[in-house]
Amino acid sequence: MNDRIVDPVCGKPVEDPTRAPHTECAGETVYFCSAACREKFVCDPGKKLSDYLFDLIIVGGGPAGISAGIYAALTGLDTLFLTKSLGGQAWDSTAIVNYPGFDLITGPELVDRFQKQLFESLKLSHQITAVTAIEKRGGVFEVATEDGPTYRGRTVLLATGMKRRRLGIPGEEEFRGRGVLEFHALSAGRYAGTEVAVVGGGNSAAQAALGLAEAGARVTLVTRTYRADEYLKEKVAATEAIVVLQNRDPLRIEGAERAEVLVVRNQDNGAEEVLPVEAIFVEIGLVPNSDLVRDLVHVNERGEVEIDGNCRTGLPGLYAAGDVTNTFGKRILIAAGEGAKAVLAIERFLKNRR
Repeated sequence: MNDRIVDPVCGKPVEDPTRAPHTECAGETVYFCSAACREKFVCDPGKKLSDYLFDLIIVGGGPAGISAGIYAALTGLDTLFLTKSLGGQAWDSTAIVNYPGFDLITGPELVDRFQKQLFESLKLSHQITAVTAIEKRGGVFEVATEDGPTYRGRTVLLATGMKRRRLGIPGEEEFRGRGVLEFHALSAGRYAGTEVAVVGGGNSAAQAALGLAEAGARVTLVTRTYRADEYLKEKVAATEAIVVLQNRDPLRIEGAERAEVLVVRNQDNGAEEVLPVEAIFVEIGLVPNSDLVRDLVHVNERGEVEIDGNCRTGLPGLYAAGDVTNTFGKRILIAAGEGAKAVLAIERFLKNRR
């Protein structure tokens, strides 16, 4: 057996051949990254994913995209699922208390369950890659990817969610990745025993502070306006390792090779305060990740893709779901529901065209 086995349909490496789907062809065993690729190979051994015209291409791997992928697989739509990473903002949640079936579950745990259902239990073609462009030509959507191939679909569902908002202060970009970070629950443990700052006043900032404190860090939560949900505020107040500095404006980040100091202004007296830290986690909110379709559909002043009640945009065949849209309620549960609803609308759209 070769050291590196490549799926002949999608071109991706097969990580564990002993557990991978496989079939016999011309006296040889052929291995695949998914059951969907094996099924396509059995039907037509010479075709790659980029040769197909899919019923639906889902762009985005957060709760809306994952839910859409599950529904698309169950409805029998020939679907391609494209995402740079799985989980979206759900990945960073340290405690989810409002998802049906779970009294309490962390973001990584929920995403792991999503992934197993999506890729192990269902036949869904997928590529873990970033999408770089979406165009419509001759009634067909063309979706270009970072890895090179362009895929074609009769419809596209945009489920790209949101991206982090930046502080816009001196030193932020200079030290990005070198002490200026985004919180991820799985990496919190590396900051045990260190002094860190979390900038932000919403739920994500409070959850980041709690996650870091639980991992053993000493946390200063810096906020202009403390607007997190009350149950999170109560947990923060009960955590000795967290100090909350309210009414503070971040001014600049200083350091040599890495960020070492966060300078803030006290809104009450105008004084500058210097906070020596080993890491600064920026959690000041999110903006819709709608850049891929700004030239195709209407995007409102908040950057949200405008959709109707059936997740349709103004461009026939292009749908959107989840936090990237103008739908009220930026919550995991709502995004998942919107993803499912979008697929039902897409299924009806395709039936009406046939």
